[in-house]
Amino acid sequence: MEELHLFKKHTISLLILFLLACLQVDDSIEAHTVYPVNPNAQQTTKAVMNWLAHLPNRTENRVLSGAFGGYSHDTFSMAEADRIRSATGQSPAIYGCDYARGWLETAKIEDSIDVSCNGDLISYWKNGGIPQISLHLANPAFQSGHFKTPITNDQYKKILDSSTAEGKRLNAMLSKIADGLQELENQGVPVLFRPLHEMNGEWFWWGLTSYNQKDNERISLYKQLSKKIYHYMTDTRGLDHLIWVYSPDANRDFKTDFYPGASYVDIVGLDAYFQDAYSINGYDQLTALNKPFAFTEVGPQPANGSFDYSLYINAIKQNNLKPFTFWHGMMNGAQL
Repeated sequence: MEELHLFKKHTISLLILFLLACLQVDDSIEAHTVYPVNPNAQQTTKAVMNWLAHLPNRTENRVLSGAFGGYSHDTFSMAEADRIRSATGQSPAIYGCDYARGWLETAKIEDSIDVSCNGDLISYWKNGGIPQISLHLANPAFQSGHFKTPITNDQYKKILDSSTAEGKRLNAMLSKIADGLQELENQGVPVLFRPLHEMNGEWFWWGLTSYNQKDNERISLYKQLSKKIYHYMTDTRGLDHLIWVYSPDANRDFKTDFYPGASYVDIVGLDAYFQDAYSINGYDQLTALNKPFAFTEVGPQPANGSFDYSLYINAIKQNNLKPFTFWHGMMNGAQL
């Protein structure tokens, strides 16, 4: 029997008062074990995935919460975790960093990628938390493309073709991202990996281009890109510590249309920014995919510091949302 302390005594939800128990991991695989989609996933990653998947089966302490630390080599710091710990005596269970500063428009597009937050994430894991990595990727359709610059489907196709300049720029970014992820794997750190989020919105280059207007070709291209990233990280680079997260936007339609398939996703979720926590929609659609569910980003509208985050917990309770939930990206000035 190996005891894995995923969540130590002081590492619990930032918005709720439940104490999370330590994870007991048995080397023998139980019949009901939920595996990561990567068949070669590290044992620790398998343990984390299975533990998360079975949180709904608990009679209490079923909700995880987290915070976003910022963009690596830009806004990232441990200040948010420290602030939460100071206010509550507890740390967020999940702490996020974004490797990609897609707005920089650097001379070399791969220079928009930075992984210097790894040291803090490694320490966070060793102290009982789970790291999460997201990517606001620069636009490889251009030499130094902004992550919000829209592209045509023909440009999208060039990005998927590794023989083109566009494809080579994408590959250069993916290589640097993989180097950072490799550093975490070398330290035995599992990662909730959330690339290409909010694809059903019209604000990122990898997503739709018009408000709630379905584009089947675009959806197909997105799926190809998702699979390309998965196979590069998993097969080409041999990264076996990633838990893959699919997270459309709750305010847009087509939440499951972009889903690349059950073989490419471990966890499904919603990025939800609402003033009314009870109005969030899409839960039934996402859970119908038969994957563990999470709120992958949560925040109020407007972000003026007046929102009461306990409303989310009440909404979860009243709607019987049993799967685990984590909060990502505490809004500036928001009150605990």
